[in-house]
Amino acid sequence: MRALVLRAMRADDADAVADLHAISWRSAYRGIVPDDFLDHDVFADRQAVWRERLRTSPVPSAFGIVAEDAADQMIGFAYVLPGHDPVCGTLVDNLHVHPDLKGGGIGRQLLQAVVHELGPAHTQPLHLWVLDQNEPAKRFYARMGAQFIDPGTTPPFGGVCLPEWRCIWRDPSVLLAHA
Repeated sequence: MRALVLRAMRADDADAVADLHAISWRSAYRGIVPDDFLDHDVFADRQAVWRERLRTSPVPSAFGIVAEDAADQMIGFAYVLPGHDPVCGTLVDNLHVHPDLKGGGIGRQLLQAVVHELGPAHTQPLHLWVLDQNEPAKRFYARMGAQFIDPGTTPPFGGVCLPEWRCIWRDPSVLLAHA
């Protein structure tokens, strides 16, 4: 049996990415985002986003990394927009791991793969946004050395705007030190 495999995200991954994204949101955002959205609209919403995004990348340098298990099932992914912000640098626009597999190191491996993909010449900070009420994710990012800055509010999704934090690694290479 093979170990976890990390590979480049492809356009034909759109529906699998949307499915995992919806599963992740249903688990992490229950009680935060309206149930009606999570129960009925989230997959179609994510499917439209990922089909468009992977067909026409918003940034030419954007890339995704997929984590697959021994049965070639997608169990995690990261999507990255290099140079997204002039001060905070590269945006990890999405980082999701199947809820049944959280705590097993997949998220850490995905973040480390992002740093490797960006390469040693990449000197910009790395950042992402996390919902204020998503305590498990906030604890994970804190363990990975993120600083929490720039409290803000999400764009509308599921009919609501929610408080969020920017998590930043001013030196992304620190992520490589986490075992």
